[in-house]
Amino acid sequence: MVTIKDIAAATDVSASTVSRVLNQDMTLSVSDETRQKVIDTAQRLNYVKKPKKEMTTQTLHIAVLTVFSETRESNDSYWRQIYLSIVQAAHERGIVVDEVIRINQGLKLADFAQYDAIIVLGDMTPNAVKRLQQINNCIVLVDAKDHYHDIDAVNPELRLMTVRILNELYEAGRQKIGFIGGINDLTALDGTTTTNLEDVRSEIYEDWSKRHDITPHFHTGTWHAETGSMGATKLLEEEPQLDALLVASDPIALGAINALKLQGIEPGKDIDVVSFDNLELASYLVPALTTVELNPSAIGKTALNQAYELAKGERSWPIWSTIPSQLHYRETFKKNK
Repeated sequence: MVTIKDIAAATDVSASTVSRVLNQDMTLSVSDETRQKVIDTAQRLNYVKKPKKEMTTQTLHIAVLTVFSETRESNDSYWRQIYLSIVQAAHERGIVVDEVIRINQGLKLADFAQYDAIIVLGDMTPNAVKRLQQINNCIVLVDAKDHYHDIDAVNPELRLMTVRILNELYEAGRQKIGFIGGINDLTALDGTTTTNLEDVRSEIYEDWSKRHDITPHFHTGTWHAETGSMGATKLLEEEPQLDALLVASDPIALGAINALKLQGIEPGKDIDVVSFDNLELASYLVPALTTVELNPSAIGKTALNQAYELAKGERSWPIWSTIPSQLHYRETFKKNK
């Protein structure tokens, strides 16, 4: 018996798009040529439409495409938790999520037509996103720095939290606040990468410093502890009286804290340090690190739910979801000190 997936494979169109075309969904944004190709292929293959009750029990297949290598993911709890929460949420809904697809292992773009939806983890080039969308328009981008008017997205809340932290440090009397952040790479479909600009926290820090007439002191690099170590050393050379440090991730903060201690500067006593991620190690550091919980489990679950809605054709408009973050006060910065 010919299925929706057979037609999708024969036309290089997603299964959800085929279903919506055959169900005469005129709200679907697809070219007349593609719509006619689906109809002609269905007729040529002698497709027989299933009764509605049978279609509702169809198992959905959702792909998870990541820009990260296994090594990077194994060392990055944030992305690992997002992926695991996607798998867990899929299991609860009876959705099949096949093995994670990694760009660096090579892709056959046409294969993505067989999936009902695709969840993308990390930053891809605009050209890569658009090419993927041509094959399958049911896409959810997770923590991607670029937004597209016609593509779903799920992101952690970073803007308001960054401003809040800077304001609280300032209200606590800190006048010389530094920033250490990471630089994001954009990945193409062939696995090659190009260096992108600093993330939103860097932009907000510079803007906030200007508005408060404070000299900015910042350093950016890769998302590793070495960036924190180099950054803290550099910023202290620029401003020996640095009294606060905002860091874009816990691994970077770990390097920064080690560099501070080597210079006899005690975090939480001589200088305040606030970071992002709330990795398990943060509460076990000495002193314990004040850091932001980005709720990766909620990010992953939300991405899966949005992919499910797209795959089922429950809506024809994109949704941009922002997951609230939470600041955990510990020894490196106590708001009421």
